[in-house]
Amino acid sequence: MYESHWKFRQRPFEDGAAPEFYYPSRPHQTALLKLRYLVEQRKGIGLIVGEHGLGKSYLTHVLEGEMTLEGSGSFCRLSFPSLTPAGMLAYLAGRLGLDVSAGDGDHRILAAIENQLEESHREGNHIVFVIDDAHVLEMAHLHQLRLLLNLRENGCGDFSIILSGRTELLARLTRLAALEQRVVVRAALEPLSQEEILPYLNARLAAAGREQAVFSEQACRTLWELSQGIPRRINQLCDLALLVGYVDELQSIGPVEIEAAAQEMLSVAA
Repeated sequence: MYESHWKFRQRPFEDGAAPEFYYPSRPHQTALLKLRYLVEQRKGIGLIVGEHGLGKSYLTHVLEGEMTLEGSGSFCRLSFPSLTPAGMLAYLAGRLGLDVSAGDGDHRILAAIENQLEESHREGNHIVFVIDDAHVLEMAHLHQLRLLLNLRENGCGDFSIILSGRTELLARLTRLAALEQRVVVRAALEPLSQEEILPYLNARLAAAGREQAVFSEQACRTLWELSQGIPRRINQLCDLALLVGYVDELQSIGPVEIEAAAQEMLSVAA
């Protein structure tokens, strides 16, 4: 709606934005480098943890874009970890192109996955399993992942697993030492600092096609206070503020527009 007014090629603060909208804050870039190490060195399992809205899933999509472009891995993603343990295995097998179902039994599903992983390994392909919202996994799910890793350690396939979830994932893993001890990298995301807000906004605007600044320094201070540096909240506030600016035919966004956006979010939530 407001793209032509602000001279954007596309909306800069949409959820699920393309990897070119990635901003390398210190914790995000550190986490990305750790995950790259996991995949490039073909290690077993890695964690990325953080509270809601910090960009965990988005960062794994950035990693997928980079590694796929470089030919360093094929990604297999599970975004619905509330499946039964057998359903989780069957879903991952299906993502590998295998014709199995949860009713086939763990032994048959694992054997089918093993054969597929061995074939991928012979072809020089490295599979990366990404499990989003991994903090909701039950112990039975974690046991299944341990069995899956056994295939790797027995030389049956070449793959990595990335578990992405809230920080309670760490405590959950301590209950299964056989899996927790195999974790190679751990990465924790944090909110953006106040100093990172303006560079973050300008990077997103540039990716959307606009080089000129839109948000004033005062707007950035207000934005940080209202969002506490959480990228998802920043994106929501900025998107609404740009809409307010478009309606009022403004050429820049100040603290008034950020506060108006926050009020609009609160009124919708109420």
